[in-house]
Amino acid sequence: MVPMLHRNIQRPSEECAVAVADVDVEGEPAPTYDARMGHPRRRRPGRVNGNLVLAMALVAAVSLVPTNARADEPEPHWTGAVALGTELPMSIGVRGQVEAPFRLRLSTTLGVMPGPYVGAINGFLVGVGAYDRATADLIREALATSLMWRTHLGYRPFRAHGFTVEAGYGLVALGGGASAAALITAMTGQAVPDQADAKNFQIGSALHMLDVELGWEWVLFRHLFVRAAVGGAFTLGSSTTITPDFQPRAPRGVAIFTRAGERYLDDTYRSYVFTPVVSMWAGWAF
Repeated sequence: MVPMLHRNIQRPSEECAVAVADVDVEGEPAPTYDARMGHPRRRRPGRVNGNLVLAMALVAAVSLVPTNARADEPEPHWTGAVALGTELPMSIGVRGQVEAPFRLRLSTTLGVMPGPYVGAINGFLVGVGAYDRATADLIREALATSLMWRTHLGYRPFRAHGFTVEAGYGLVALGGGASAAALITAMTGQAVPDQADAKNFQIGSALHMLDVELGWEWVLFRHLFVRAAVGGAFTLGSSTTITPDFQPRAPRGVAIFTRAGERYLDDTYRSYVFTPVVSMWAGWAF
């Protein structure tokens, strides 16, 4: 009877199975051990791990989101343009510009100053009280011929827009003549007898200027574009020479007179020759 009792006592423990409910790292249900069969038994797959499904869904969603094609496009390496136009009241001429990577720009203009532009500068400066009419007349005679060269460094901050910021150096070479009467009147404010008009002097001036401007460019059709800008030009330095256009009887006295005229014109240029500038250009980009 004892063996039978022992067998009955052990039977319940043999029928029990140890179940492991954990899920392994790969998302598969862990195997359980069946004591009656004597070997591991794989459980039926249960509920899939929710965190794993969520992670897979996020990866798939990110991979399907379209990228911004414009942002992926490389910056243009180099572009250039040539244009014709005016910088009122400075010059009428030609312009060339180059844009480097990251929208850094270099531009240069070459032009001449027409007579009406000289009148506009004089009218503006006389109007604001920079100098009087006698000085304006002297400057008009001294600016009979002119050549202007401006070179700017700039930046186009917005890739999809034509707004530009530029600043640089301007060189204005001026040439002309003036009578002794005009020089004396400008320097002293006193009129001289008419016979002094026979004494003429050649005047040459070089003005070194600081230029600043804000501009905008529009593409009209393919490579055709227009540019408009507003800014200012300010004289930082100047150099003037005055030479007699005759054989002086008293060279020393004439030299003193011409040096005084040179100082007067240079002081006038540095102190008062500044002007707003409005630019308009039409050109071809490549």
